[in-house]
Amino acid sequence: MSAQERRSVMQAMTGNFAHQDEPKVGIFWYNQDDDELFGVSKIEASEIQFNQNGLKTIKTLHKAWWQKQKNKALSKGKAPGIFQKDYTHIPRGRIFQKEDGVFQLMCGSWINEKIIALVKEEFDLQNAPFEVNVDEHWEIGHGWSEEYELSILIPSPAQT
Repeated sequence: MSAQERRSVMQAMTGNFAHQDEPKVGIFWYNQDDDELFGVSKIEASEIQFNQNGLKTIKTLHKAWWQKQKNKALSKGKAPGIFQKDYTHIPRGRIFQKEDGVFQLMCGSWINEKIIALVKEEFDLQNAPFEVNVDEHWEIGHGWSEEYELSILIPSPAQT
């Protein structure tokens, strides 16, 4: 790489410093045994548009992400480990941004101040307007595919 090319690359990367702590939206699970988040999938909120409901979040669904991890392990001849469990049996949550700029943690009643601090750190929300909303959907063992009959819309492996 020439000196000029190196300078160009370094200048491009330097521009990223200002964006390292931008608030993010996304999904996660909480590992109670290790007291840490895992399965985090996130994106800077500034990179996406509000949806028709006035919210920003990633398109990734917990159920799809979980199944992908299970399939990945199985395709490599490995045991699926934790992914053998149903994705709803592990505490999980989602970060949204509302049109008023408030970042919203949607989770189950399993949440506590320690986990909130982990979420704020992971999604760079320490200095952002923030609220926590507990909802049945994110309770352990609950999901929404049954409630909204999405099993009809999402083909089971036997149907594909």
